[in-house]
Amino acid sequence: MRTLPDVTLQYPEPWFQVPVDPGADLESWALQHAERIVQDAMTADPLVAGTFKGTVKGIAKELRGRAAGLQNRNLTAAFFCIPPGLASSDVSLELMIIYPDENGPDPSLELFTDLCVTRELGEPDIQNMDLPFGPAVRIRQNYLGEKTNWFGGRPVLNSLIYGVRPPGQTDLVSVTALWLDTGISDVIEEWTDEMLQTLRFAHQATPPD
Repeated sequence: MRTLPDVTLQYPEPWFQVPVDPGADLESWALQHAERIVQDAMTADPLVAGTFKGTVKGIAKELRGRAAGLQNRNLTAAFFCIPPGLASSDVSLELMIIYPDENGPDPSLELFTDLCVTRELGEPDIQNMDLPFGPAVRIRQNYLGEKTNWFGGRPVLNSLIYGVRPPGQTDLVSVTALWLDTGISDVIEEWTDEMLQTLRFAHQATPPD
């Protein structure tokens, strides 16, 4: 049996962690965050508070549904982001460990890139780099999602995908940020890039500034 590496990731507000264990109490979790989101909106700038239309019941229902879709997917961690003043959001970030196949090669960054890259909506932006956690590849691309209803078209998903090789490990860490609104792409990319700089094993020291 494998033991997941003790991976930590720091995240700024307005991100918050999603319980991904199948037995997690999504009801209490969703209610807690819905109450916080409504309270934050009501005490925000008057222009924000005046246009906020969300309710605790409605936000909690959305959070429960989205979180349930992340369970039973072998994720190590997941996060949602609801920017201040909004009552809903489709922004998410998923972290998982990719293990070597017993009958196949180790999951190299090159293989990870080949498996992740799609060119259905243009050429992706692929960058190789070194993060504090280890060598990494950064893939920024858009692709078509699944239909949300019978008559609608397929939505365009924005994605920022990282594959990171922890030092001394044959496993890979995969981190994927997804969102629909192209108007927030710059800030979501910036947040995700900053978060990946904090990716560590629990015992891994943070380098000095």
